[in-house]
Amino acid sequence: MKSRDKILFAFPLIIAAGIAVIACVLFWHVSKFEDSYWREQQTVVETETKLVAKIIAPMLARGDIAGTLDFCHEVNCAETRLSLIRRDGAVVADSSAAEGKLDNHSTRPEIRLAFAGTPNTQMRYSSTLNAWMIYHAEPIQVAGENTYVLRLAKSNKDVDRMISLGKTNTLLALTLGAATVLLLTFYIVLRIRRPLEILQEDAFAISSGELRRKIVVPEAGVVRELALTISRMAEQLKSQIAQITDERNEREFIFNALSEGALQVERDGNVILHNAEAAKIFGITAHKKTTADVPAYSHFNLTRCGSSELLRMVFKIFDDGKPREREIKFDRKGTALTLLVRGGLIVRNEEKYLLLTVTDLTNLRTLESFRSDFIANVSHEIKTPLTSILSAVESLRDGALDNPEFAEKFLKILNAQSTRLNALVQDILSLASLERRELSEEKEFVPVRLDATLENAVNLCEDAAESAGTQLVITQNEPLEICGDAQLIEQAVINLVGNAIKYSGSPRIEIGQKAHAETVEIFVRDFGIGIAPEHCSRIFERFYRVHKERSQKLGGTGLGLAIVKHVAQLHNGTASIESVPNKSTTFRITIPL
Repeated sequence: MKSRDKILFAFPLIIAAGIAVIACVLFWHVSKFEDSYWREQQTVVETETKLVAKIIAPMLARGDIAGTLDFCHEVNCAETRLSLIRRDGAVVADSSAAEGKLDNHSTRPEIRLAFAGTPNTQMRYSSTLNAWMIYHAEPIQVAGENTYVLRLAKSNKDVDRMISLGKTNTLLALTLGAATVLLLTFYIVLRIRRPLEILQEDAFAISSGELRRKIVVPEAGVVRELALTISRMAEQLKSQIAQITDERNEREFIFNALSEGALQVERDGNVILHNAEAAKIFGITAHKKTTADVPAYSHFNLTRCGSSELLRMVFKIFDDGKPREREIKFDRKGTALTLLVRGGLIVRNEEKYLLLTVTDLTNLRTLESFRSDFIANVSHEIKTPLTSILSAVESLRDGALDNPEFAEKFLKILNAQSTRLNALVQDILSLASLERRELSEEKEFVPVRLDATLENAVNLCEDAAESAGTQLVITQNEPLEICGDAQLIEQAVINLVGNAIKYSGSPRIEIGQKAHAETVEIFVRDFGIGIAPEHCSRIFERFYRVHKERSQKLGGTGLGLAIVKHVAQLHNGTASIESVPNKSTTFRITIPL
C-alpha cells in the first residue's frame, strides 16, 4: 500500500479500532456485572431458604401441614417462589400455583440432591415460569429423616431484561460504528482515493508527452479544487510547450532549409548541432533530442572529417577568436568537393562555441570549368573553319580569283567551311534552346505518332546511307503515340543514324522502337568498328570525339550526341550506349510513357 493510502485509511481504521475496544469493554463490564449479580442472588436465595426452613420446620414436626400451607401462600412475591416437596416428589405447598396442578418434582436435580442430604443451589430455565431461575433446596428432617425439602426459587426478569438490553445496545452501537466506518471508507475510496489515482495517471501521462490528455475534474469532493488547479496548470503547460515546439520547429525548418551547411562545434571538435546540408556534406548521422533548443545532435567529431586544412582553421578561430573564411578541398568517400567555409565564435551559457557555415562550391566550380572548356572548344571549333575561310578569301584577293582553276578550288573551301561553321552554330543554338526548355516548367508537348516520326527520320537519312553504301532497316516500329516534341525526337534519331553512317563502317543499320510497361525505347544499332569501353562513359559530352581527325574530316561538329542526350532529358528520359568493339554498337533513347 502506498504512503498516501496509508494516511487516507488510517483515520477510519482508528475509528473502527476505537469502536471495537469500547464494545469489548462494555461487553466485559456487562458480563462481570451479570456474574456478580447471579453470585449475590445465589447467596441471598440460600440464606432466605435456610431462614424459611427454620420457621416451618417446627410446624412440620407438629404435623401442622395447614399452617405450613398458609405460610407458603402468604409469600406473595412475583420474583420469589416457595415450594414444599414431600419425599415422594409431591408438592405439599407452593406460593405461586395450586398444589394439585403441579408436576411431581422428584426428578428435579436440586430436589434429588436435597433428599440425599445435600443442600444445593441450581440455576436453570423454568418451563413453568418461562424464565431463568435460581433454585436452592434445603432438606427438612422430621423424626430424624429427610421427610421434606424446602425449595426457594428466585427470578429476576427485570435485571435480565436490563442486562439483555445492555448487550443489545452494545451490539447495535458496534453495528452502527461498523456501518459508519464502512461508509467513511467508501467515501474515501470513491471521493478521494480514486479521484487522486485518476489525477495522478493524467498528470503522469501529460508529463510523459501525451499533451492531448485531459485532466478529469470530479463534479464534487475534496479533490475537485486540486484537480481544477492542476488542470489549469496543465493547460498552461500545454500552451507553453506548443509555443516552444512551434518556435523550435520554425527554427529547425529555417535551419535545415539553408542551402549552406551549418554546424555548432565545441572546442574539442564535437559537433553538437548541425543541419541537413552539413550532414550531407560530412556524412553525419543525426540523433534527435527532446529538448526544444537543440534540433539535431550527433556523436560526430570534426577531427574525423579527414581535412587537416579545415581543422587548422577551426583551432585558429578558437585560439584568437577572429572569424575566418577559406575555400578548401574536401574528399567525401572518393568524391572531391570544393567547400567555402566561414567560421566565427558564439557564446552560450558562458561557453564558447564555433559556428561554421559550409557552402558546397563543387557544382559551381564544375560549371565554371565546363563553361571554360566549352568556350575553349567552341573557340577552337570556330577557329579552324574561320582560318580556312580567311585564308581562302585572302588567296582570292591576292589573284586566285583571276585563275579559274584556283578560284574554283578556293570557292569549294569557302563553301565547305561555311557549311561546317553554320552546322556548328546551329548545333550550339539547338543545345542552348534545349537547355532553356529543360529549365522551363512548361514543356509545350503535344501528342506524337512515334512510328511516323521514326519513319520520317529514316527517310531523311536514305540519301546519305545510299552514298555510303549502307542499308537502313526498320526492324520494329509498332504504332505508338506519346507526348513530346516530334521535331526534336526526329533530330535525335537523325543524329544517331547519321553518326552510324559516317563513323561505324557498318553495311547495315537497324532502327526501331519498342514499348515496355512504363517506357518506350528507340534504338539505332550498327555492326561496324564499335567504340572502346573507355570512350563510352564520355561519348555524350560536348565536343568529345573518339577519332578527332576523322570526325573533322567528315564534317562532324562534336555536338550531335550531346543534343541526343538533352533531347532525351527534355522528355524526362535517358540516352545510353552499349558497344562491343568490331562487333556492334547500340544507341538507345528511353522515354517514359
